[in-house]
Amino acid sequence: MSSYENEIKTVGEGESKQNLLKKIDFSMMKYLWLANPLSRAKRDSIPRFLRNIELLKNFSDNELRILAKYMHSRKFYEEEVIFKQGEIGIGFYFIYSGLVELNYMDSSIENEGKKILALDEFNYFGELALLQESHPRTATAIAKNNCELVGIFKPDLEQLIEQEPRLAAKLIQSMSLAIADRLSFLTMEASKLFKRVQILEGKHDHK
Repeated sequence: MSSYENEIKTVGEGESKQNLLKKIDFSMMKYLWLANPLSRAKRDSIPRFLRNIELLKNFSDNELRILAKYMHSRKFYEEEVIFKQGEIGIGFYFIYSGLVELNYMDSSIENEGKKILALDEFNYFGELALLQESHPRTATAIAKNNCELVGIFKPDLEQLIEQEPRLAAKLIQSMSLAIADRLSFLTMEASKLFKRVQILEGKHDHK
């Protein structure tokens, strides 16, 4: 089964590629109207969605509006593969609606899959694909129900760097800080686990 990202990399230019990479675009007035919590606009509009993402909390409404022009929105059906473990990543995704599951396949155990994370609305994944060159995916991402993702791809980030360097730097900094926070959390959890193992081994040695 092919993945969404693999389709993007293999499909030629034209209408098919445009459908795969449908961009988000709002005029200034429409964006601000949709983002305003006091307006009667749809509560789950993309502008309001972006405003509620923790990673983008320090962005102004105008910065979010400009950033949205470099993003894409796509709906995925249940069990559709977004990307596969081992593929070279090209996209960073925010979950607009639905549930995405990340699965890691341990090659040392035949036909054994291990679920490592389930993510829902307002969560994000795949950021290393934008920050590292030719970064292979460390897990497979699958839509566990009908869901919609908002994503930005490497060519979009490169265009953003060229056209809006300050905004691009702000986005890269936010992603880097988020990754650092995750690594810090994992380091603390690993340290706790190591201490527990030492305690258990100490108890075993005294028996």
